[in-house]
Amino acid sequence: MREVNQPLPYSGFSVKNVVQLLKNDLLHLIYPSACLICERETVQRESLICSFCQADFQFTYFETFQEPSSLDKLFWGRVQLHATHALLSFKKESQTQTILHAIKYKSKTKLAVQLGNLQGEKLKLNSEKYGDIDALIPVPLHPKKQHLRGFNQSERIAVGISAATQIPVLENLLTRGKHTESQTKKNRFHRWDNVADIFLVDERAGQNLKHIALVDDVVTTGSTLESCIQKIQEKYPSIRISVLSLAIAT
Repeated sequence: MREVNQPLPYSGFSVKNVVQLLKNDLLHLIYPSACLICERETVQRESLICSFCQADFQFTYFETFQEPSSLDKLFWGRVQLHATHALLSFKKESQTQTILHAIKYKSKTKLAVQLGNLQGEKLKLNSEKYGDIDALIPVPLHPKKQHLRGFNQSERIAVGISAATQIPVLENLLTRGKHTESQTKKNRFHRWDNVADIFLVDERAGQNLKHIALVDDVVTTGSTLESCIQKIQEKYPSIRISVLSLAIAT
């Protein structure tokens, strides 16, 4: 029995809001939603990721670093970067691997957007590094691969970051010129050889840009991003470039 002083359900809401809440509750009862990572049923009005999975996120906290991060150091002596950021640490058999696999191979595009949004909120905590980015540049897939997969995971992550930061996504600055083999089982040298000279840069799209951020799903050796950065710097040597990745291999 309800206690005398206990508030009524939905008290304080307007009639319109109560109707909408009741409708949402009914829909959730008929069509319960599942966590995009573990597929456990989520609570009504919970995010697309259940609280159990959120509690296990392996954050890097790079946005709080005063000293260079491991992602910064990865590109030392290779290309000049303004700043870097990765949201999660990646190890084999980890939750982050499950997340990346779900996005790339199970078409969990909403998960990519939501995690990108979370990364965007993290970036806003350090305006000195990330506050003046003019455009987000997703690392492109070859059109054939994107057609087969149906989406570019880096573009979905960038959309999420954009929703949090209001930084526009620019897809026409950088394109992929030829199809390459998967990088998954290649060492650092073969990864570089596999992506050398495959990216094309538009000679007009970046004319008014001062600071851009390349967006990728996971950084391992950095070979793909290095190739992208070199190509952009050849056309636009004055543009500052940062790297934003959902995860970094550790």
